[in-house]
Amino acid sequence: MSKAIHLPGLNGLRAIAALSVMWGHVFQTTFGNWGGVEGFALPVVADGVTLFFVISGFLITYLLLNEEEQSRHISIPRFYMRRILRIWPIYYLYMAIALTVSRSWNDSNVWYYLFFGANIPFVLASGIGLIVHYWSIGVEEQFYLFWPWLVKFTRGNHKRLLAVAGVLCLTWLLLKWGIYLGWGKTAVYRFFAVTRFDCMMIGAIGAVLYFANNKWFNRLMSNRVLGVSALLLLLFSQPWAVYVPAPVRPQVLALLSLVCVMSQLHHPVINLENRVCDFVGKISYGIYVIHPLLIYLLSKLYCHLGIRLPNGIDVMIIYIVVTAVTILIAWLSYRFFESPFLKLKNRFAVVQSRSSIGE
Repeated sequence: MSKAIHLPGLNGLRAIAALSVMWGHVFQTTFGNWGGVEGFALPVVADGVTLFFVISGFLITYLLLNEEEQSRHISIPRFYMRRILRIWPIYYLYMAIALTVSRSWNDSNVWYYLFFGANIPFVLASGIGLIVHYWSIGVEEQFYLFWPWLVKFTRGNHKRLLAVAGVLCLTWLLLKWGIYLGWGKTAVYRFFAVTRFDCMMIGAIGAVLYFANNKWFNRLMSNRVLGVSALLLLLFSQPWAVYVPAPVRPQVLALLSLVCVMSQLHHPVINLENRVCDFVGKISYGIYVIHPLLIYLLSKLYCHLGIRLPNGIDVMIIYIVVTAVTILIAWLSYRFFESPFLKLKNRFAVVQSRSSIGE
């Protein structure tokens, strides 16, 4: 097997995405009630899920292109086995625990979650509390149903793959805009807004251009001013993102995310290739999956203990405790539950990547 591919900084970006999603949920009543403590959203990435989508679309496509180049073939069965072994074990374990704790096994929407259609009840505002965040995992799994086939059938023709991705991405965006302008925020519009295949394809387009060593693209993405601007705009997007029209907001954040990905691969503004970022990035999937239940349980404990702290200090302590406990449990899950599946997953890898541990 060829030497493992290493894409520096991707685990660091995963860490940012996972932590921003978790912090954004700490004081959402969907998951927990802190007994009257008035929290606030930290002014970090407005949509960490979009960053996840871009990284996933980029990495999956880049690895598929490398597989096609090295073996002259893309094994779809092996691709799906890798996805199953990475995503399914903790997905179903957490879901079983969360549904038991919330006593939601009888909810009629459970079937959507069992078969990776969680974006449907999310669109209809009928999601199941402690697993409502599974909508994004459903979107990724649905993307995987067709994207590797498109990469395979383009047979290494990068221009053809770019054309396919570009047309699909633009079509998705135009449909969403048209529905929004014609019908308003209907369930159909929400479906297109939530099911962000276009954001994943933005990452995929970046992967194709990077793999093909496109000079124009690499020159643009090597620009330090662009890299600094994109990183700052992404990290502190909470204050300004709300002013971007809703139909294009995810795409704007996706483009910024792609610039940040490419900046890490060329000339990183902030070097995310370090032990802390790598550690949190490796367990980022676990952080994303399990954090709602931990917020729920910790808020229950907080109220039960009757803790009363000065305003501001209580919020800070809650953020610290939730972050520490979530990272600890995610690490334990990664170390003792997910690792055997990841080792088995590597047996199905045609192209190894030291950056894909979270994928």
